[in-house]
Amino acid sequence: MTATTDWAEFAAREFEPRDVLAEIGFEPVCKPRVLARLAGVPEYELPPPCGGCPQERFLGLPDEDLDVLYGGAGGGGKSASLLALAIRTCIRFPGIQIFWFRKTFPQLNQSVLRNLARYNYAKGLGASWNGSKYELRFPGASILTFAHAKNMEEAAALSSAEINMLIIDERTTMPPDVVDFLYTRIRSGVAGVPCLGARSASNPGHIGHGIVKADYVDATDYGAKEITDSAGRRRLFIPAKASDNPYVGDYEKTLEGIADPDLRARIKDGDWSAMPDAAFPDWKRDRIIVPPFQIPDTWQRRGGMDYGWAAPSVYLAAAKDNDGRLWFYRELTMVQTPEREQARQIREANAGHHVQIIAADPAMWGKTGSSLPPADQMATEGVHLTKADNDRLGGKARFHTYLAEAPACAHHRVLGWATCPLLHVIDGACQQFAKTMGELPRDPRRPEDVDTDGPDHWYDAGRYLIMSIGGETKFHFPEPEPAVQALDPNAAGNRTAPSVPSIGGFPILQGGDPWAL
Repeated sequence: MTATTDWAEFAAREFEPRDVLAEIGFEPVCKPRVLARLAGVPEYELPPPCGGCPQERFLGLPDEDLDVLYGGAGGGGKSASLLALAIRTCIRFPGIQIFWFRKTFPQLNQSVLRNLARYNYAKGLGASWNGSKYELRFPGASILTFAHAKNMEEAAALSSAEINMLIIDERTTMPPDVVDFLYTRIRSGVAGVPCLGARSASNPGHIGHGIVKADYVDATDYGAKEITDSAGRRRLFIPAKASDNPYVGDYEKTLEGIADPDLRARIKDGDWSAMPDAAFPDWKRDRIIVPPFQIPDTWQRRGGMDYGWAAPSVYLAAAKDNDGRLWFYRELTMVQTPEREQARQIREANAGHHVQIIAADPAMWGKTGSSLPPADQMATEGVHLTKADNDRLGGKARFHTYLAEAPACAHHRVLGWATCPLLHVIDGACQQFAKTMGELPRDPRRPEDVDTDGPDHWYDAGRYLIMSIGGETKFHFPEPEPAVQALDPNAAGNRTAPSVPSIGGFPILQGGDPWAL
């Protein structure tokens, strides 16, 4: 350096950050640039990157504590972007701990681990691969760990993990409760090592579709704005389509050939507009949720309980009215709670009311080690359970029976409704039950059942409760008032006025609808 050399210019040249993406041969897809390249334009004449294409936007985000979903269609290069980001971040921040998750190991092995092998495990950057621990270690002590968790039991094995950046590929395939738990591990306890939040990629569909759509797609107006979550973290959504990536070639034609129009819309166009493969498409929240009211003491009360430890134990209570409708009014969710404490909480929730039957998970009668079965332990606390009918298919069918439309209840008759479901939930009383029922997908291997990898604990508690109720619904209607005879003063005789049209003595109202009373 000569005495006349500008120091700032020298520093900018000598200490410019490494272009890690170029070193591993990764260039974010800029569609105009790629189209020009595919058209035969020489490299030196290609247009510069525009910075506005989805991969460019995703990889151009600042290294901050963000929560980002790069989601939509297949073929957009989402997973490749995640891997490039993870490798670059490990180089930029010595000592950082990045965890990459898929739902199962086969999914992990068939996707990112194969792509990592194409990069020769980043050996050109000085990284080393530990195949027994599925860890990619970098100079500077950064570690990229590949893991999987299909349920809370597997996720609980990571309860002591410190995750500086969480990466979730195909996020909607992961159960929402597992994702929520992994988010609790995002932190940094080492000075100089940043906490960089979470980066996810996903197609629409699967078990997490509903919550991902609500939290990212709807909340950001399909990516038009950012929001700040309850943890103070900026949340962003970057939409992806197969057409974003000209390199996919004939793959887009393959997607065009998908026969199922809903599946084609999700995979080709990244359409989040419908909940695919819903186990309960007849769960209509606006017809099921009702304002709080005082439940009459004369109504029968039943309980249902699903048992768990790392996965939650769930208790639901419902009242059966004189017509046989069910009104769910109480919910308890208990995680890692001893059986006797669960019993005490249930006893407190039922205080002042006689709950005739609590139909419980048959697994509660199984012995655990040298201890009494959970059902017996709860009985010592005064909560006596009845072994539930665990017919899964019959239970789901029974749910559909109660979700079907029937003559409107008194509440909905006042609103002018002719019909409403036989099942209602008191607003604010059973929030997880109401939420998960609308989001549960069908089992892809057994479509007549729900996907048991999902958060089905509230559903199971409700299923046990519903299966404990026998008999058909019997609707009770008020006796019709006697017809009023109106005399015509101009009539020659004692003739009555024309009668009101009726069916079975009930006047026909609202265009002839007999259920409009």
